[in-house]
Amino acid sequence: MKEQLDYFRDNIFEAKSVYNGWKMIVYSKWVAYVGQDLAEKYVKIQSYHKDFFYLAERSFLFHWVLLVLHCFDPRKDSFSLRKIARQETELFLKESQNKKIFSNLKIVRDTLLAHRSKAIKKRDIGSMEELDLFFKNIEDFYNKILDNLGKSKVMFQRTDDIKYDIEDLFMNIEGGELARKNKLDGDWSLKGNLNRISNIL
Repeated sequence: MKEQLDYFRDNIFEAKSVYNGWKMIVYSKWVAYVGQDLAEKYVKIQSYHKDFFYLAERSFLFHWVLLVLHCFDPRKDSFSLRKIARQETELFLKESQNKKIFSNLKIVRDTLLAHRSKAIKKRDIGSMEELDLFFKNIEDFYNKILDNLGKSKVMFQRTDDIKYDIEDLFMNIEGGELARKNKLDGDWSLKGNLNRISNIL
């Protein structure tokens, strides 16, 4: 039982971490969250490497959606939280807010798998506030299962560390572009090296 519980704890932790990374890439460009000036700056930074950020955003979305849905997979041949606490899981999934988000995530999963060229609109998933609450509900639900089994509560700390990594990446890209434009970096040491990683992979 401990091994199963630890497995889903790790899935939830990873899903929320990746979700936080996805949020950084997506909502950094929204005027409503960061204001006009910063939104334009983040859009410009991501435009320097637009293919990378497009794929990172899409991959992060796919990753956390699949991890969440895996934890609650209804198929009899699947390994999910239903195997540990079926009744509690059914009740959790029937709560209106959770039910709405789960429905949205299934649509996102099916769209990404079956219609790869179709864009996923943010409204198809839910607002950031709804998704933040959804993850809190999952954490509370997991801890309720632990409590029912007489086990200690888990604190899902450090799931937002990735936000600071991505912010550092944004700043490094911006700083590098400023240095390049001002010719402060001279002949970048990797520029003439044919063995640099982008040539190998």
